[in-house]
Amino acid sequence: MDLFLILLIMIGGVGLVILELLAIPGTTIAGLSGIGLLGYGIYEVFVGYGALWGGISIVVALSICIALLIYSLRSKTWNKFSLNKEINSKVNVIGNEIAVGDKGVSVTRLAPMGMAEIKEQRIEVYTSTSYVEPNTPLVVEAIDGNRVRVRPQE
Repeated sequence: MDLFLILLIMIGGVGLVILELLAIPGTTIAGLSGIGLLGYGIYEVFVGYGALWGGISIVVALSICIALLIYSLRSKTWNKFSLNKEINSKVNVIGNEIAVGDKGVSVTRLAPMGMAEIKEQRIEVYTSTSYVEPNTPLVVEAIDGNRVRVRPQE
């Protein structure tokens, strides 16, 4: 086999190993195909050019793969792919406006959690009963931190 074709096969194998390590991690078709192409290229070097060049091709292929593995395991490599956004919002920031005994209406079905409008504020509430249909009058039963428990108004 021609040396150029063998080099092309081995470069394709290294490319698939790079794709496996950086783009689609896990044991997938790309990684197995890359290792297969590298193995076939090394085999062709042994058959066509002898043991010396075959040994050199093994050392070169292994050193490239090990260097790529070390590069992919560094944390800075994966920081390029990771999401660096923070969510600073809070659910139900309840001030002193809402108190036990206040009245409101359910906006969505409470099963047992849902949205209700109390004192012109839409907040997430839960009920101790089973289900409360939308547009049902509610009464605030308890407030525990940011959790508001309601019950249907009689």
